[in-house]
Amino acid sequence: MNVKVLLALVALLATIAFCAVLNLASGVFIPLVVAWFLLQVFRPVVTLGRRIRLPPLLNITLVFSVFFGFCVIGIHFCASQIVEFNQAYNLYHSKLIDMVLAFMKALNLPPETISRLTWADLLGRYFRNISELLLAFSSKFVLTLVFLMFMMLEAPYTNEKIDKAFRGPTATRFKTIMETVSTQISRYLGTLAFISLATGFLAWLVLLFMGVELAAGWAVLTFLLNFIPTVGSIIATIPPVLMAMLQFSPSLLKPFIVLVSLTAIQVTLGNVITPKVVGDRLGLSPIVILLSLLLWGLIWGIPGALLSVPIVSIIKIVCENFPSLRPIAILMSSGEAALKAPFPPEKKRTPFRESPLQQDESVSSTEAPEDEQVKDLS
Repeated sequence: MNVKVLLALVALLATIAFCAVLNLASGVFIPLVVAWFLLQVFRPVVTLGRRIRLPPLLNITLVFSVFFGFCVIGIHFCASQIVEFNQAYNLYHSKLIDMVLAFMKALNLPPETISRLTWADLLGRYFRNISELLLAFSSKFVLTLVFLMFMMLEAPYTNEKIDKAFRGPTATRFKTIMETVSTQISRYLGTLAFISLATGFLAWLVLLFMGVELAAGWAVLTFLLNFIPTVGSIIATIPPVLMAMLQFSPSLLKPFIVLVSLTAIQVTLGNVITPKVVGDRLGLSPIVILLSLLLWGLIWGIPGALLSVPIVSIIKIVCENFPSLRPIAILMSSGEAALKAPFPPEKKRTPFRESPLQQDESVSSTEAPEDEQVKDLS
């Protein structure tokens, strides 16, 4: 078997095994990766505290206090939205039954079929799944904070460690990679947060104008789901449209207007502008972003979908800083970034080395005329 084919098969098997390990140990790897990304987000704040000579423990305490403050505000808002939905649950439930009955009547199905639907069991399973999801999220959130705290304590000594571990151009290369990764992640999160905020604000205006209940909650959900490329913008459209159908039934005019308006916003901002702007900012091809979303969503689920673009951006940055991997980085780049990339340097051609048999033949061929010349002289 050809050596190159064998190496390719080994690399493929190693990649599959690595993805399987990431999937099996997701309970540890997801908090670790999320903590590292949060460290990149908080790095400017930590650097500012170090410049004004704050003690490291006080600096980290201030960062965690601000972070916890935002978390408490978010939890309070979500709780208020859940309470508001609970208060109108009976009305929404009866309207849902009426809509199902009308739909079954349109399909000429017997109305007795609805009695077989055990709504209590369905809702019980739904809320049970939500509670399990929240429990898993809380445990991973605590582990993420523990990782983040230790990373913040070690962050000031990173450059010194690199200088001690590697000398010369290797240390410089590692520092360049880390600085580029930090800049790219901050740029990506800032751009995506601005676009998601604009999408949520426009969705809130549409829902408020149409009189849809829980408009603020659906707008926040739209803002959060837009951090998932492509798929998140589609999912964010479904809940407010269903709410409009329940609220304004049997009329379908307002739900249709809500559907068209939100779809136009999501398609324009979520599926057209976001991949283009984010891809240009990071220099990534839109097809690479989509494939990364599918791969990491398959490995880690929703957290993988959220982290897919930063992860593939880091892979591209690492490939750019190693000459042997630079062609991969160019193939991952967007069209404009690939055109701006310099051509790889041409390899120096090594002189052709003759085999020993050929060398013997050449030597014998050069020696023959000398013998003939000697014979002529004699």
